[in-house]
Amino acid sequence: MKNNRIKIVCFLLAAVMAAMLFASCSADPNVKQKDEASTEYDVKFSEKEEEKEQEGFHSYGSGKTDPVTVNGVEVSVKDFSLRAYELAYMMAQPKFASAKDIPIDALVQFAFSHVYFENLNEMNNKAMQYRDATEEQIKEQLTILFGSDDFEVKDSVLYNKGKKRFEMWIPEYGCNIYYTVDAVDTGADNAEIITTFYNEFERETLLGRTTINVKIKDGKPVIDSLSAE
Repeated sequence: MKNNRIKIVCFLLAAVMAAMLFASCSADPNVKQKDEASTEYDVKFSEKEEEKEQEGFHSYGSGKTDPVTVNGVEVSVKDFSLRAYELAYMMAQPKFASAKDIPIDALVQFAFSHVYFENLNEMNNKAMQYRDATEEQIKEQLTILFGSDDFEVKDSVLYNKGKKRFEMWIPEYGCNIYYTVDAVDTGADNAEIITTFYNEFERETLLGRTTINVKIKDGKPVIDSLSAE
């Protein structure tokens, strides 16, 4: 009886070993076997980034936002649409035939802000921030923006005669801008950009509409005039 039990145990052990040997032989040694714990998953991303609202201060544009070329000079439709918004709705200068029509205080503040910020809607004033600038810095920005520095900038209230510098606390301009460029008309040396601005990301309620005229001066695009509704 005892011998029979030993035989049964040996038979079972042999069967188990045979099964293990078969399983190992069936695997191709040249192919890495799949480890379930290290399975890789393909993550697909859309090639076209969809417009979506994010945290922070951003501009969300649509429509005819691609740059245009005027007399061999590239004009950024997006940038000048934002300049139109800044002048009309931040600086309260909705209409002017030339930069000379803009009050000197608003003109200097506009240039002063651009000394430190490329886009004024990105100005974040969560904490009071003091800034100063030289006359050369202000005039340099006026030339970049309007193609001229022929302004009596020292008549601005932002000019400190004692320090011979311009001084300003950063305004609370930080905001999101929602807009659609409706039309871009180009001429021999100018571009007219018509932009509609909205109060929210979904573009359901109208804030206003601007028409900014950009001209080419000394090989650079500059602001010529503005009209806003």
